[in-house]
Amino acid sequence: MRTNYPRTIRQDPAQLQEYERPLRGTPLASRVRLLRLLKTGQARSLPEAADLLGYSTVQVTRWWACYRQHGLAGLLKNPTHPGRPSQLTTAAWRGLQQEMRAGRITRLEDARQYLQHRWKIHYASVNGVWRLLRQRRVKFKTGRRRHRQADVVAQAAFKKTSVASWNKQVSTGFWRLMKGALV
Repeated sequence: MRTNYPRTIRQDPAQLQEYERPLRGTPLASRVRLLRLLKTGQARSLPEAADLLGYSTVQVTRWWACYRQHGLAGLLKNPTHPGRPSQLTTAAWRGLQQEMRAGRITRLEDARQYLQHRWKIHYASVNGVWRLLRQRRVKFKTGRRRHRQADVVAQAAFKKTSVASWNKQVSTGFWRLMKGALV
């Protein structure tokens, strides 16, 4: 017996499109798009919708079963991931971010030690900290290498008198002049 998807799906296509709009770029958008394709008749079956969405038929069938059992709210509920919860609290994460921005944490080992001493969060190795920072999409920024015998004063004087510095001053002056002429 074939399922009459347009009759089974309670929301109208305009409603589904409104639900889909804020979810763009997230995995949940495909779930709402599935319902919209079935409701409008662009896809007449789950395998056809799976091809249009780029998912497997098994996955789309799971979504459909979830919709049938729990409705749209159940389908859009963020999935829970089993496993051990993170040791890192929100306050510890904010503190770690502040320390990294201030430049006091430059290595993974520094981050591990900071969390252990300040927040009593123990990671056995830097691998746990690396995974933690990777999950939160943190990228370490490193400055250019400096030679151990480099003269900081001479470099600063060179920057003030170099051609690039002069060009910057000229272009800044030009734009100030133009801004004055436009006002």
